[in-house]
Order: sequence, then C-alpha cells, then structure tokens
Amino acid sequence: MESSGRRHPRRGKQEARKGSLLVLALELLAGTTEFCVSGRPRLALVHHGFRSLQGSGAPRTRSPHFPALGMLSIARSLELDLAEGRLRCDPEFRYFDENVYEDDDALLREIGDWLEPARWRFLLAGVYTLAAERTSKLLSRLDPKRVCLVVGGPHITVAPFVDYAHIAVRGEGAVPMRHILNQIGLASFGEGPEARGIMFMRHGQTVTSTTAFDRSLEQTPAPAFRYELLRGTARPKARWSRAVGASPQIYVCTQSCRARCSFCSTYMIHGKAVSRPAAMVAEDLAILKNDFGHDSIEFHDDDLLQHQEFDELMLVLKRTGLRWMCNARAECLTESIARQMFDAGCRRAFLGLESMDQQILDYYNKKCTVALNRRAVTHLAGAGIGVISGFIIGAPQQTIPAILEDIDRFLELPLFTISPSILTPDIGTVEYHRAKNRGLGLQRLGGAKQSTVVPRPDIFGYMPPYGLPTVCAHATKAELNELHELIYCVFYLRESAWHRIDTYALAERRVEVVAWYQQILRRAENLLASAQLEVVRARAALCVAGSAGAWFPGRA
Repeated sequence: MESSGRRHPRRGKQEARKGSLLVLALELLAGTTEFCVSGRPRLALVHHGFRSLQGSGAPRTRSPHFPALGMLSIARSLELDLAEGRLRCDPEFRYFDENVYEDDDALLREIGDWLEPARWRFLLAGVYTLAAERTSKLLSRLDPKRVCLVVGGPHITVAPFVDYAHIAVRGEGAVPMRHILNQIGLASFGEGPEARGIMFMRHGQTVTSTTAFDRSLEQTPAPAFRYELLRGTARPKARWSRAVGASPQIYVCTQSCRARCSFCSTYMIHGKAVSRPAAMVAEDLAILKNDFGHDSIEFHDDDLLQHQEFDELMLVLKRTGLRWMCNARAECLTESIARQMFDAGCRRAFLGLESMDQQILDYYNKKCTVALNRRAVTHLAGAGIGVISGFIIGAPQQTIPAILEDIDRFLELPLFTISPSILTPDIGTVEYHRAKNRGLGLQRLGGAKQSTVVPRPDIFGYMPPYGLPTVCAHATKAELNELHELIYCVFYLRESAWHRIDTYALAERRVEVVAWYQQILRRAENLLASAQLEVVRARAALCVAGSAGAWFPGRA
C-alpha cells in the first residue's frame, strides 16, 4: 500500500468463482513483481473491529485496546521457530491497534507505509462476528496483488468462507502461519499436517480444512506472548469496574473451556482445555511486572479455576504481589477457594451467572444451579472480592414477567456490578442452530454472498444483538432492549449498589464512576420518557425518584 503521493492500493478484480463461493485466489500473488517471496517478510498484525458500531461517526478515544493475545502468541511462536530452525525466513512484525488512529484511513496509511519497503508482505487480522463487515471493508481496500491477506479468529473459525482474504485460518494460528511462511509460492502449499486449519482458493478450487488445535500454551518458554511489540505505545486502560491497579495488562494461562454452554463457541475455537504450567506463569508475570512495569493483571481465561495446577497458581500470584481479576464458573467456587483467591491478590471476579431461574440455566446447559450461583457470589463478596455478573435475557421461553422476576432475583445478590446481554444466536453455537431450525431467517446472514456469514443490521436491525435476530418467543427485539436498559437502571440506581461500588472501586477512578452514575440516571430518564412497555416506564420512574436522595454520587 502507498501513502499519499504514491499509487493508492485499490483492490484488484476478484477472481476464482466456484458455485456460490467467491474468494481471492492465491494466483493473484503469484508471478507478479508487486508481491515476491524474497528478502525479509513483514507481518502487520492488525487489531480491528472493536470500535463501537453505534454512532460510528464519533471520534475515537485514541486510547489503545488491550492487545490481541492470539496475535502476540503467533509472533512469539514464529520467533521460536526461527531460533530452532523451523522457519526459512526472519519475519519482522509490527502491531497496529485501530483505536490509536483517527479513522481507518489513518490506520491503512500507517500499515501501508510500514509494509511498503518489503516485497514479501502480509497482513494478519482477527475477525469478530459483530465487526465482520467492518473488517471486510477495511481489508477490501488493500490491493490483493501486493499484500497477502490472512484472517483468523473466532468468527473465521466457525464461518471461514470469506471473499476479502487470500487465506483463512481456523483455530490456533501458530503452526499454520509457520506453514504459510515456509510454503507460500510452492506447489506443496496447503499439504501436510502443518497445513491443518488453512483454507484458500487455488486454480479455481477451494481447499478446505478442519480446525487447528495446539498445546503451545503449555510448552512455549516464557514469555508466552510478545508483549514487546507493544513497546512505545500508550498503556491500555481498564474499565473502572474491572480496574484493580494503575497499569493493567491482560494475560491467559488456560486455553478453551471445559463447559459447553449453548450460547458459547469457545470450545469449538480452542478445543480441549490446556493449562500453562504454574512455573512458566511465574516467569511470564515477572516479565510483565519487572520489564514492563504492570501492577495488575486481567486474566482473560474463560475460567481461571479450571487451571490444572490451581493451588500452585495461587501461590505464584501471591508471591508476585500483583492485583488481579479473572473469570470463573460459579459451581466451582467454595468459601475456601474464594479466600485463597483474595489472599493471592484477586480483587474482581466475573461470574457468568446468566440467570437465577433454574429452567433457564438448564436451557443454557450451564451445569449449575441457582443455589450454587448464590453461594459463589456470597463467598466471593464475603472474601472481599467485587463480583461482576453476567446476566442473559431473551431465552425462547421467557416472558416479560419472568424476565422482571429474574431481574429482581439478581438485585438480591451482593454484586459489585452487572453485565447484562440479550441472548444471541452466535454463529456456530447450539443457539445458532436452534434458531436456524426454528426458521428465524439466519440463512439470510450471507445475503447475496452465500459464501460468508455476517450480521445483517439491514434485516435484523442495529439494536443488540447487532444484525442478528432475537430468539425470544414472547418479547420483541425492541422490548428486550428496553428490559436490557432497565437492568442497568434498577441495578445501579440503588443506595446499596452505590455503597458497594464506593467500597470496591479504585479511589483514583471516582470521577469516572460519578460520571457513570450521571449517565445511568439519564438513561433512566430516557426510559421514563420513551419506553413502550408500561412496566418499564413504571420501574424507570421509581429509579429516577430514588436517585433524588442524598446518597446519589456527585450530588452536593
């Protein structure tokens, strides 16, 4: 790609059609002086798709996101491959986070300027379902004769047929990327066990593959991720509700999840659960603390409690002195584990409670009970850990009164904050197939491009779940969104909730917390003025009236 004053990298004519499948053929890269397998390759690692889809014309915060650990893991694996003689080239890497650029034009200019000196150019992008269309538009602006476009990530693993990349990688990307660098341009490309997970088009034929799983997390010497690619960039900032330190960083020490919740595709993307040995975790965390100056960790493991050396991990964390937060499953939590976590530095825990109705928990295949949910929150809060709870509404059998009853049951729990959502038939999940079988129009997610699967806000609307239908038989999407908004209002606009937040939230983030409360009050006022459901207006009125008390933050 060229910067201003040079030739702009317009997309070439799309080629290689087979039936309804339209993708970029590898021949676009072959026999051209624009892309050449020679010299030192450059790999642009692009973190794209997390910018809000609502009000997209608003300026960006210019604050970086937490990094895409999958990309940092690939870079680390290729570094080891080179050192151990498994890689025929010495790739250069640069990490690009969309959120530090004014817009996609600025992001593309920076990517193009960095890639330009090389003739062997790759752009690697992770694709997320809610932003699949945004990312496709970004990559479609690059010339496919000059840059090899490689996509992966959770969306690509379950919906790999795309028309804007040369190569799609399903599952773990380290070994497939080694194969790509070693074999691209050769007749042997796509052959052998290392090619598992790679999908591409060549000579008019689509080469498909099953998902690639690996156990590199338990084997890669410290550091597990190339955090040094982030040097020179601004530090990410955690949300006030998750912040337990001034300089956080994310980390994972387990891969996949042993659970099989009906709305989640994690196990399809990562396979069987894998744990990084506690001794290696200790080395990684020492690097994050001593070399990079981080004082807190946000574990992005699906369930930290599934670590195979949990007791040893807690000892490691206690020795580091780092504060941390994690995700955990409620049925595993006991009073002794909660105290063990607190002693090791845990100050926040996210529990995917999802519901306090046993019928709904069973429908989600949570393998948990309402009593275990309540016990987990009680033990964590009793140990001094702020509990953030997931809460999903909109199951097919839920009525509006049933949802309101579930909301009230959540209000009885000693939660720090709440994270509600509307049940989404995420692509590839059990819920997706249930919705498809019920004839909810999911076959239209490809539209005219039957080879791909992306959200369709033009059909299903922009309200959450973005571009997808809701599955509830007793409430419309608009009604579910009113109830979703009401959850925030009834949860936060309570004196007891404020006192808990005032206790747990970092003092230095108080200004943000007060601003959050002002925003929640405005949302309640908006519901009071515009909600179509009478019961929502009535409860919003109670929230607004209750916030008039002296307890409300920021009130003189």
